[in-house]
Amino acid sequence: MVVVFGLCILCIIFTFTPYTDVAMDQLPSSWHSKTSISLEEEAILEETAKERAKSRTHLENSSDDTSPNSNPSTGTTSDNMGESDGNASQGLADEDEFHDGLPTTFDEALFPESSQEILRARIGAKALDSYMNDDPTAIDARAESVAYILRQANTAYRNDTVYSVVIKPKSKRPPSGDIHDYTSLARYYWKNPDTKDGLPYVRHDGKANPDMESVWDYRLLRKVFRDCYYMAHGYFWTGEARYAEKIVYRVKEWFLDEATHMNPNLKYGSLIFGTEMGRAEGVLDMFKVFAMFDALKMIEGSAAMQAEPQMIPDLQRWFTSYLEWIDASPEATQERNAHNNHGTYFTVQYISILEFLGRNEEATAMAEDAKDRRVGSQIRRDGAQPHETIRPVSYFYSTFNLQGLMLLSMQAESHGVDLWNHKGPIEFKTMRLNGLQKPVDVEVGGGTIEDAVRYLADYGSRDISEWPYPDAGGRSLKDVLKMARAASLIYKSDFWPELIERLGDKLGEIVAQDEGESESDAVVEDGEPNGFLCELGFLSKASLWHCYR
Repeated sequence: MVVVFGLCILCIIFTFTPYTDVAMDQLPSSWHSKTSISLEEEAILEETAKERAKSRTHLENSSDDTSPNSNPSTGTTSDNMGESDGNASQGLADEDEFHDGLPTTFDEALFPESSQEILRARIGAKALDSYMNDDPTAIDARAESVAYILRQANTAYRNDTVYSVVIKPKSKRPPSGDIHDYTSLARYYWKNPDTKDGLPYVRHDGKANPDMESVWDYRLLRKVFRDCYYMAHGYFWTGEARYAEKIVYRVKEWFLDEATHMNPNLKYGSLIFGTEMGRAEGVLDMFKVFAMFDALKMIEGSAAMQAEPQMIPDLQRWFTSYLEWIDASPEATQERNAHNNHGTYFTVQYISILEFLGRNEEATAMAEDAKDRRVGSQIRRDGAQPHETIRPVSYFYSTFNLQGLMLLSMQAESHGVDLWNHKGPIEFKTMRLNGLQKPVDVEVGGGTIEDAVRYLADYGSRDISEWPYPDAGGRSLKDVLKMARAASLIYKSDFWPELIERLGDKLGEIVAQDEGESESDAVVEDGEPNGFLCELGFLSKASLWHCYR
């Protein structure tokens, strides 16, 4: 009787003890502390930081020349004089509460010589000096960007939450029953009002179902990529070895470790409740893998990487299997053939994996194919992107797709393929527009990436009501401003300085609103604050890194 009772107690313990507690015990002891940050705590800290930054920005922008503390020549208050990082000095949490010695600001004296050599080699010493010295804002932009990425890197390092596909709720496991199979839920699908059990879910385009957050696989996969990217930059700009150590741990935890690994497929990505397989759109979940590959490249000389000589070969085997799944999957083939942002990011993802595997000839061929398949067929001669403007959230998706096309152009340039200046033939495609019962012929082709950036930047600098397409979403003007600055470096057209100034003024108006950002003019917060890192990536022709956002 005692034995049976004891066994029952053990069953209860193992049933209700979450896997995360077991996996947490396997982390190095140096990663456990009273100040470690969980995902939930991190989200709260991020929201707090946004509110702090918003309040501070409003105070700075609302000062005028008559303020007793203002500088008469600049209009800035004396309290801010000498500060180079602006809002970047606002951390996700007060650094004073941590005692781990992680860096928080850029220090020229501690900037690793190896990183400086890489910058000079990849960009060119003359071009780098010109960029840093000719633009009076470049030094401050570097300080602001590095301070931002160090906040993100420190949060990522201190976060001891397990990142794994195996911690999904039992009720949300994939149809296979295998907890190692990645699972995400379709964003725009809701319970079916016409069936008793609500299955299968039905589509409401542009209306995201918050229930997709009930499965953490998508969120955690993006966290892996994001954390690795920022910690790698932390290592690059400061030489802090602990960032590299945590990157190695995260990569092994998600992809390679026996207990926590993800199977090399996205069979159940963008799953609709009531169906047995995922959708083509689920393949998009992996596209930011380029950020992890960039991270591994940035830390390749670290002691952490030298201590794990088998990790890269093992990871290459994983992605070889993943590409085999993509090539055989009907859903992935559908995504490959998509004409909108899904097709764009499929190519971004596929090329980045080919590069990681050293299959550069295939990557070059795919970049060449992207001329008409991706760029030429998606940009109209006025710069509009018809495959995105038909969406209910048209400005956002136009921005999102254009970010992908610029990423793709960076990739292609490293293979000697010019997508920046490519124009496709003007032709008509049959599309089903929102609100219309019958498909109509829509003009596509004839425009370049510069035309598309200019189009979004011009409309971004105006009132949102002037956007000529239906739109139920927001404008990520910070992202558009980054793209405009990058385009000015690439194309050097005379109109960019004035357009960038107008767009910056509009963004400033939105940020300075008394009630914060309006829902219709939301500013995307993720990604570095000013595009400095992106611009270095463009100047290096992607040999340094790509734009995370």
